[in-house]
Amino acid sequence: MALNSTLNSGQVGFSTPGAVIDSTIPSRRLFDFSDRVADLSPEESPFFVYLSKVGKVPTSDSQFRFLEDRTKVEMTDRSFLLKDATTMVAEGSDMNVNFDTSGGASVDWLIPGMVIAIGDVDGNSVPTTANVRINSVSDAGSHTTANITSISHVATTSTLALADNSNCTVIGTSFKEGSGAPDVWSSELDNEYGYTQIFKTACEMTNTARATVYRGYSDEWQRIWNLKLREHKVDIERAMLFGQKGSAGGIQYTEGIVGSTIAAGYGNIVNDGSQLSYNEGVPYYKSNAVGEWSYDDLLTDFEVMFDPARGGSASKLALASLPVISHFNKLGSSNTFIGNSLSSTAPYQFEKSNGTFGHQVTKIETVHGDLSLVKEPLFRGFSSGFCMIVDLDHCSYRPLVGNGLNRDTSITTNVQQADEDLRKDMILTEAGLEVSLPETHALINLEGV
Repeated sequence: MALNSTLNSGQVGFSTPGAVIDSTIPSRRLFDFSDRVADLSPEESPFFVYLSKVGKVPTSDSQFRFLEDRTKVEMTDRSFLLKDATTMVAEGSDMNVNFDTSGGASVDWLIPGMVIAIGDVDGNSVPTTANVRINSVSDAGSHTTANITSISHVATTSTLALADNSNCTVIGTSFKEGSGAPDVWSSELDNEYGYTQIFKTACEMTNTARATVYRGYSDEWQRIWNLKLREHKVDIERAMLFGQKGSAGGIQYTEGIVGSTIAAGYGNIVNDGSQLSYNEGVPYYKSNAVGEWSYDDLLTDFEVMFDPARGGSASKLALASLPVISHFNKLGSSNTFIGNSLSSTAPYQFEKSNGTFGHQVTKIETVHGDLSLVKEPLFRGFSSGFCMIVDLDHCSYRPLVGNGLNRDTSITTNVQQADEDLRKDMILTEAGLEVSLPETHALINLEGV
């Protein structure tokens, strides 16, 4: 059987792609494989491939730090809640009210001069609103107390009773003629951190075995090297899927995109599909029985996932298990993804294509955003129903590179002891995963697939 001298099968070279190793060189040598390992059987590790190709950002610190900018969130969603039931005073009169967030914290960015719209629904399900202007604010820790002027209100009764947790939003500012400059509010960038993790894989064979001509692959050393490179790459893929950052006993562990989503407490939607308010730093999570998730449900999920208040991009990558991929392709019959949809007669923007990096991609285009669906073969067992939706703008592969030393994937040859009649090489990678703005990512779990 002839050998195919490529990076994906047969012989694996260390100098140039396709080159045959010169086994007569016994000295220890270091070969940089950082830009080529992702090309090795890309269908086995799609997440690592996408990160390597579009999200590689070297770091010079094994405990790297990064900033999270939520300015887009604050510009889109400037809402909060009314704390305690309140009856509004007559228009033009002043009163004190309390405001807080959905998490029970103060609203620390309110300043005098802001105009607030407070919305409520009365017993007849008729919307009622009150517009008020803030005159002064004080922070009480668990809430903010504000002195307000009632500007106007619309209600079905002569007085307006607002319920606890009525929704409030800033609708601008208003000041007297000739008044001075207003107070200032500003937000700081959030500071987060991550760890690099050291991955090692060894390839070892006795010189007797190396000299033996085998059937199939005559050079067993080359075959084993191909498998060990793939094993190393898949180990990185698993860590960057399921890992949770930490440090114990002098060993560091990187973050994983699924692990970080689970560690963040899942998200802000419950299993019955009811939508709660946006929570900063909390990714979207939903768990559904397979027969209860249709295209209509997907649109409802997208409404939350692609909400501009979350600060993410309009295109995301979906890593889906094999059963989830099958679920997306069961179209047209009863008890299927499309068949269970109320809008089953509407056009669906599903397009299949060959991806740039060697994957089959199903692209779903909706009014809210686009999803590129890719098969993730490592989602098995407890993760067999997972569809991990990743915003690649907020996820990066961080290899350690500094002081002229590149700790991205490299191969060190001949690491065996001097008196051993064998050859042993080592593959090493030191890198971590950066997951920023967790609220831009989402995890959907289909139970029973």
